[in-house]
Amino acid sequence: MRKLSRTLQTAAIIAVAFNGMAMGGAAFGADGTAALLKVKEFRYLDKEMDRISLEKTGAPDGTRDGHLRLLIDAGEGTEIKSITMKTADGQGTDTGHGIWASWKEPSDIGKYLLAVEHDGKTINDTFKESLGQFKGVNQFDLYASDNNSMKEGEYYYLEIETSAGLVKSEVTPFADAATSYAPVLIREFSWADLNQDKIGSAAFGEDGSKDGHFKLKLAFAQKTKVLAVILRPTDQDGKEVSAGIWRTNRAGVGWLLGLVQGDKIINPEFNKDETAPVGSFRGTVSLDLYATNNGSIKNGQNYVIEVETQFGTVKSTPIEFGKQGSIYTDTTVFPFKTISLKLNSKEAAVDEKNFKLDVPPFSLDSRTMVPLRFISEAFGAKVEWDKKNGRITIAKDSSKIELVINKKQAVVDGKTVNLDSPAIVRNNVTLVPVRFVSESLNMTVFFDEGEIYVTDAKQQ
Repeated sequence: MRKLSRTLQTAAIIAVAFNGMAMGGAAFGADGTAALLKVKEFRYLDKEMDRISLEKTGAPDGTRDGHLRLLIDAGEGTEIKSITMKTADGQGTDTGHGIWASWKEPSDIGKYLLAVEHDGKTINDTFKESLGQFKGVNQFDLYASDNNSMKEGEYYYLEIETSAGLVKSEVTPFADAATSYAPVLIREFSWADLNQDKIGSAAFGEDGSKDGHFKLKLAFAQKTKVLAVILRPTDQDGKEVSAGIWRTNRAGVGWLLGLVQGDKIINPEFNKDETAPVGSFRGTVSLDLYATNNGSIKNGQNYVIEVETQFGTVKSTPIEFGKQGSIYTDTTVFPFKTISLKLNSKEAAVDEKNFKLDVPPFSLDSRTMVPLRFISEAFGAKVEWDKKNGRITIAKDSSKIELVINKKQAVVDGKTVNLDSPAIVRNNVTLVPVRFVSESLNMTVFFDEGEIYVTDAKQQ
C-alpha cells in the first residue's frame, strides 16, 4: 500500500527554496544572457489524479495525469507567456515522446495541454496565450494527461517563455509517488459475496446478474473530499488486467461502483458532472461496495481498491475473491499532522480537533496570510516574541526562523532571505505568508477552493 507521507499528489519544498539557491540550474534567455526568471525547482511528483484531458481541465479522461511541481523566482516581475514540457533522456537530449504546452497556435499539431495551477487555482482551463505577470517566488503545480509516456524511464524538462527571454529547466525523471499525503487510511478491504442484485452498469437497480459485493472501511484524519473510489481487477502482484473497471464516477469509463453507507446509497448513478466528488468524510467510515458482474467478478480473481482525494490517492494490495481469509488490513497510526484553514474564516482544525482563530487567514497582495503562532505551535514549534524589537523567533527540531514585524527580510537557519510580504500584526495577532513559514519549517501547503491545508508529512 502507499503509506501516507507524500502526494497528487509530492515532496515538501524546504527552506532552501527561499534562500536564492537555484535547484534546477541557471536560467538563460534566448540570447544566452541571464533572464529575470530563475527555475529554483522542477520535479515530477506523482501520477495519482485524473483532472484533465489532452485539451481541457476539469475533464477527466479515465487516465491518471502526470503531476509536476515548478518553483520559480520571477524577481521584480516578469510575464510568463507559456510553459512547454518535453520528453528527454537522462542527459537532456530530446526523445520526442510527447509535448505538453500551456499555449499552442491553432495550426500546431501534436501538442497536449499542460495545465498550470497557482495557489490552488487553475490559470489555463485550456490553451492560453499568456499565463500572466508574476513577481518574486511562486510555486506552480503542472498537470499533463498521460499519452502513454508517463512511465518509468522517461525524463521531462520545461521551456518557459517569458517577457525577458526563454528559460529552460534541467530534466526530472518520472517518479510516481510510492506514498501519499492523503489523510486517509484503508483500514479494511475485503470481498463479501456474489449473492445480491442491487446495481446495474450505470445506476442502482436490479439487472439480472449477481453483483460483486465488497466491504471497505476507511479512516480519515480530517474532513477530506473523496473524488473517486475505483475497483480494479489485477493479478496476484497487483498488475492491472483487462477484465474491466468499476468506479464511482467518470461515466463512460467502466461500470458504476456503488457505495452504500448503512442504509444510505451515496452515489445512486453516474453523476452528469464528471468532476463532482463522491462526498466529504471524516473519522471512520464503513462502506458496502457493489459492482455489477460483467462476467469477470468470480472466485480466484484479484482486486485492488483505490481512494482518490484532493491530496492524492491511496491504494490497497490485491485481495482474492472467494478465498477464505483474503482481506487487506492496515492498522497504521497516522504518521503526520494536518491543519485545515479557510480564507476569511475563523474556523480551523488540527486533524480531527476544531479550533476558533482570533484572526482569520486572508489574502494580502496575492499572498495568503495566516496566524503565525497557531500554525507553528500546532506542529510543535516554539514561538518567542521580543516585543521591544518586534522580533519573532520560531524553532522546531533543527530549523530556526527569525522575523521582524513589517520587515521584508527574515533569517532562516542563519541565512538572510527576502519575503514577498512581511510579517504583520492585526488585532494583536502576528500573521505571516503561509507558504514561507510552513515550508521554512519543512511543511507542505495545499490550496483547494479557498481551503488551506498544511501538513508536516515528510518525504520518505
